[in-house]
Amino acid sequence: MQKQNLVLVGFRGTGKTVFGREVAKVLNLPFADLDAEVEFVLGESIDDFVEKHGWQQFREVEQRVAHDFSRNFSGIVATGAGAIENSKNLQNLKKTGNFLWMNPKFSDVRKFLLKDTSRPRLNPDISLAQEIDQMWAQRKDIYSAIADHEVCPDIFGDPAEEARKIAEQIPKNFLPPTPKKKRVAVFSSSRGTVFRGILEARSRGRVPNVEFVLFVSDRDCEAVEVAKKAGVSNIQIVKPRAGEEREEYDREIINLLRAENPDVICCLGWMRIFSKLYCEQFGSVSWNVHPSLLPAHAGLMNDEVHRRVLENEEKWTGCTIHRIEEKVDAGETVVQRKILVNPEYTIEDLKLAVQKQEILGFCEALERK
Repeated sequence: MQKQNLVLVGFRGTGKTVFGREVAKVLNLPFADLDAEVEFVLGESIDDFVEKHGWQQFREVEQRVAHDFSRNFSGIVATGAGAIENSKNLQNLKKTGNFLWMNPKFSDVRKFLLKDTSRPRLNPDISLAQEIDQMWAQRKDIYSAIADHEVCPDIFGDPAEEARKIAEQIPKNFLPPTPKKKRVAVFSSSRGTVFRGILEARSRGRVPNVEFVLFVSDRDCEAVEVAKKAGVSNIQIVKPRAGEEREEYDREIINLLRAENPDVICCLGWMRIFSKLYCEQFGSVSWNVHPSLLPAHAGLMNDEVHRRVLENEEKWTGCTIHRIEEKVDAGETVVQRKILVNPEYTIEDLKLAVQKQEILGFCEALERK
């Protein structure tokens, strides 16, 4: 049965991430490694987090991330080896995904793991060999029971070649829908934090369907350097002239857009308000992000929003990606993502947490809308 995700399960070292990323390339699908996505949310490595807080707290974060990707993602998802021991993870991922068991020869996996000292230990009180054998005995029947299909790659084989073999073995009705290709323009007047985050997400496997065809800024800023490093071929800095009317400035922008004809325009820290002329011609394909759960705090900007959330002791906040219309912060919602507010957050802490949701929100919108 076709579902929105193909979920890779299996023991540690079986190639869920390496082969999964390559299979996604073969099939032109988005890819997400849950461990990498957990680290993105945490802002640090799993190793460091576990050392500070323990495995139980890590599993709680992992559960939230797995739930998020079961609802808001469509593509190939590689799970951590222990994710399947959490019944809520299984339930959430199973609702929207078919499970593919990555099951190469255990003797090869064991040999590989005994040489790999980079992975966090689950039970440092026993030898690594004992830990591997105990975990395999504990989990192998679970993998077998939950799998909808099984593949047995050679973990020492060429990843691209093994990926092609795996792709041929996956039942066609198990494959998620392929996202449409999108030509995307980016407008930014700022540091480029969200744009950089989207590009980093792409390096992990997200938004494979996106080509950035135009970057526009109204000033020299850090985001311009981000665009150059990303290899955007058409970078335009259009500085407003003294006394220039908003519509007159927008005509220059409109001409640039007509030349490239993008499918979507992402405003990532764009500090200008668009004219009626722009909104009539490109507002429906232009997406802005506001750092709140609109309509809450509409009209406020950046730190003002986060300060208000903390002062009001609000339980939830987040971000809203919306289409642009003449009235500020009033366009149709494309994606809205929310998070719990930690009462110990500073304004800067909250800003960083919301920016992560903005990055995930744009990835979700670009892949699925």
